[in-house]
Amino acid sequence: MKIRIFFAGLFLTVLDAAEPPGTLRAGAAHADITPDPAVLNWVTGKPYGSVHDPLSVHALVLDDGATKGVLIRWDLVDVSESARDEVRRAVGAALAIPPENILVHASHNHSAPWSPVWRVGFRGQERDTWWAVRYMPAQNDFPPFAAWMSRLLAASVEAARDAAASARPATLAVGRIALGEYLHNRRPRAPAWGVVVAKSGAAPPPSSPDWNPELLSLGASFGPLDRTFSLVSFRAADGRPVASLFHVACHAVSIYPSIPALSADWPGPTAQKISAALGGEALFLQGCAGDINPWRRGTAAVAEMSDGIAKKTALVARFSTQLALGPLHIARAAIALPLTPAGKQRLGADSVDAEIQIIVCGPLALVALPGEPMTELGTTIRAASPFPQTIVLGYSNGNGAHYVGLPGEKARGGYEVGVAGAGTDACAQLMIDAAVRLLREAAALPGMVPVRFQP
Repeated sequence: MKIRIFFAGLFLTVLDAAEPPGTLRAGAAHADITPDPAVLNWVTGKPYGSVHDPLSVHALVLDDGATKGVLIRWDLVDVSESARDEVRRAVGAALAIPPENILVHASHNHSAPWSPVWRVGFRGQERDTWWAVRYMPAQNDFPPFAAWMSRLLAASVEAARDAAASARPATLAVGRIALGEYLHNRRPRAPAWGVVVAKSGAAPPPSSPDWNPELLSLGASFGPLDRTFSLVSFRAADGRPVASLFHVACHAVSIYPSIPALSADWPGPTAQKISAALGGEALFLQGCAGDINPWRRGTAAVAEMSDGIAKKTALVARFSTQLALGPLHIARAAIALPLTPAGKQRLGADSVDAEIQIIVCGPLALVALPGEPMTELGTTIRAASPFPQTIVLGYSNGNGAHYVGLPGEKARGGYEVGVAGAGTDACAQLMIDAAVRLLREAAALPGMVPVRFQP
């Protein structure tokens, strides 16, 4: 398997004369991307009908005087490969930066549309992902959706421009806290043998009022859970936040499917409460959440979860540690993910192209994976990274093979590894290897990592 490595081109800027070389400038902004409620809900095939709460695009612009990068984050289900390229083209042209320096990420919010598809050819014969067209035809020719496609691109450019215009010298800090009380691994591990299964022995399902996320039945054991909540803070010279990136692995499915209206789900109000408490922009970064759900669902759960996370974030901000700044480095790798027989039939191809991307500054590394990686991909990459502050994102720069778990996960069965997971068991290791290779190559560059810590 050959991995093609692409290094981001340099973008030169003229810094204020008072700014020393190596100064990191950061800016953040957001814009509204809420579609007309006449747009069809992919869960029901009917119009959303109303707006429970708005959807946003957030942009973060980073610039160290030699390299400039942009992170675009949507309150949507996904980032299609086609949408990734359209955003890179539009934002890259607007900011005069290389398109490959742009990372496009989604919160995996189920109470919003899937990202549009502008062009075909990225996924074999598959145009729209199968979830998006299960209950309805593709919406590109539906006027409300077509108008939203244009608005999504324009708003992404608007947010990126505003972020670039607001960029100022910034410090970088990181803090963490445990968040396990709001998380639930939805794939418990069934015992290999020895259990006499009684019909009355199963615990109540999540839809039941008696549901208890801490209870397992039928001799099962808990699946892996990364309880880490990370806060990455970019702060101006006066200490005020420019942007607060908060990261945890947890599906955005508290509003879906019981309320059919448009919503940003739990990350939306959480970001608003963090921004109100700390100042600056708050951007949610979704982790490897393929097997992780919120512990409860419904509007009351969203209120409790968003309040609790905002309070914990304020505590983390007080005890965050400033990081040493280093060169801003952006790189990506293209890999081919082999498909299962069902995946081959659906896409009409043996593999699907996917992209891994990293953004590195000092000891901080953001790793962006495509599709829907499960928990252990994130923890495995983090453990192998030479950068001590490594944060792994899913749902970035394309759908890849959708759900991906470590080798052996398919043998456990379940929704995630059936038609929802189009790739073979080999996909996870290919993604991990590409990510770790990018990180190690970055660490070996001059001035990136102290020699004694280089891999």
